[in-house]
Amino acid sequence: MLQYNKLNVLKNETFSCVKTSNICKNKNAAAFERGYTMNIETLVLKSKSGDISAFMELLKQKQELFYKISFTYTKNSYDAEDCISEAAIRGFEKIKQLKSPNKFYSWFTSILINICRKGFRENTITSSEKEINEVRDMFSYDSIEDKIVIEGLLNTLKNDEREILVLRYLKDYSIQDVAEIMDIPINTVKTKIYRALNFLRSKSGRTKNEY
Repeated sequence: MLQYNKLNVLKNETFSCVKTSNICKNKNAAAFERGYTMNIETLVLKSKSGDISAFMELLKQKQELFYKISFTYTKNSYDAEDCISEAAIRGFEKIKQLKSPNKFYSWFTSILINICRKGFRENTITSSEKEINEVRDMFSYDSIEDKIVIEGLLNTLKNDEREILVLRYLKDYSIQDVAEIMDIPINTVKTKIYRALNFLRSKSGRTKNEY
């Protein structure tokens, strides 16, 4: 009964945090300046002992990123929040299985993505308007024609290749983190990135140095 109550509190806390993103972000910035948010290991250890507040602090530090990833799959705020809440509950239940505290964020992201995949497996993943705007910043367009071509080509990539590009270039995960999140070898990640970027270059008529 106690564990059930804890999970209910966790779900409510997660929804509250996602809905008040800017407030949480400001609090996180202040905490970071005090050096508190840097001690991930301590927060993970407290979480393993059943401390929900410590676990929520871990999630708050990256909550904006988690929302973006979830929204990539769900395409609507309600389902994105629901997936994050479910991931939070599952993560808290499985936190004792995490061996390396410094791998918490890639570990939790993997849980979140798996939940999104399971819940929305029937939907084809396409680039959201937000992602298109971010990609617009990543690529340089010489004309409106170039913009249309690049944005259209992104949606022709294989789902896993587009997902890897989103994690690597739009969400700023390292190649090693992407490999852990996707549960594939690092060399496979590198190969898929190389293949996807070459595809975009070849179809858009751009060279490597133009990106």
